[in-house]
Amino acid sequence: MDMLIKTKNQIFHLIEALQRYLKIDLFYLIKGESWLLLGKAIGLMASFALSLAWANWIDKEIYGHYRYILSLVGIISIFSLPEMGAAVVQAVARNLEGSFLRVFKIQLKWGLLASLAAVVIAGYYWLMGNANLPLTFLVIALFLPLFNASVTYLAFLWGKKLFNVQIIYDSTTQVVAASAIVLTLFLIKTYWADWPTYLILSLIFAVYFLSRTSLRFFFFLRTKSKFRPNSKEDPKTISFGKHLTLSGLADLVAGNLDKILLFHYLGAVQLAVYSFATLIPEQLNSLLKQISNLTLPKFSLRSRKEIRDTLLKKLFYLSVLIAILALGYIAIAPFVYQFLFPKYLSSLPYSQIYVLSIIPLSFSVGAVLRAKMMVKQIYQIRLITPIVRALLFIVLIPMYGIWGAILALLGIRIFTALISLFFLRKI
Repeated sequence: MDMLIKTKNQIFHLIEALQRYLKIDLFYLIKGESWLLLGKAIGLMASFALSLAWANWIDKEIYGHYRYILSLVGIISIFSLPEMGAAVVQAVARNLEGSFLRVFKIQLKWGLLASLAAVVIAGYYWLMGNANLPLTFLVIALFLPLFNASVTYLAFLWGKKLFNVQIIYDSTTQVVAASAIVLTLFLIKTYWADWPTYLILSLIFAVYFLSRTSLRFFFFLRTKSKFRPNSKEDPKTISFGKHLTLSGLADLVAGNLDKILLFHYLGAVQLAVYSFATLIPEQLNSLLKQISNLTLPKFSLRSRKEIRDTLLKKLFYLSVLIAILALGYIAIAPFVYQFLFPKYLSSLPYSQIYVLSIIPLSFSVGAVLRAKMMVKQIYQIRLITPIVRALLFIVLIPMYGIWGAILALLGIRIFTALISLFFLRKI
């Protein structure tokens, strides 16, 4: 027992020493990261099971349509003001919790425009004689307002630093929703494989949105009831959230443009190949975003000078870690695809190059800009880089197909890292 206490004290003092040297709140990060890693592990397992089902049970044509539809849904969801969450985080971190419920109501109202956009898309494809997409978008239109608005509870929990609760709620949603889709895909493979494409897609998206919307709304109500947010508001939160959403419009469109162009130029099958090429590397990207979310409440409370003096060193350490993970992935990727995704071996070389594009993302300063409500800089960085990315997609994808998309992403993420380092001086 004495030895255990002594070891524990030594570890404690070591962390304290590292904390003074790196100027990082390591105890905060260890607490948050432990829950973050647990959540990522659960999310990875759910995503892994789902990807296996897609890869081995469902035709590439169906999966390509699935990815294309999700890309269009991602774009029209801009009407639901998705960036309101970041505004809620920084407000709640300062104990101004009243914005939580107000933002939910505003997103619910604006989400009706997203539903209208889905109906318009359904009408467009019906007029164009496309039998596979109209019914699916009508199904999606039913769920979009509540689907997007309910997720605001996650921003409230991040702002309160209730990482354990946030991970439990979000992981439950991921596991249950993924299980529902896996079961649906199994039933399609076993009993309904001869159904027409439009019915299969409509069924999949009905299950997708019904499961996620109901779970998100349940945890929204639970968060509201359990933590009883106070009525204090920051009057700037709503306008800031709208500014964030508007500034992210170009980024949102450009972020989905690769899949839309690949679908139109190469078809659903090649989009499926591309999607499996980016599948695993994007998990690293997701980890970076989670770390960014974890630091947002802390940045909201620190001075700009303190952030400017210490941030570059922290970003460098993060980039080294991501680089090691990327090189490890390149080494094991052939075995992963051979045993897990044998139908998608053609995705392998694209994936090995694509993972390198994750490294520059570690130099992003987006969380700092949001935390300090630097609207002008946010507009600049979120307008310049998406325009460049969109231009690269438009030029390279028609010329080089999937390789064009991979090279465009690698180039734009290096460019974004340089832009971020430039804005670091202005924080």
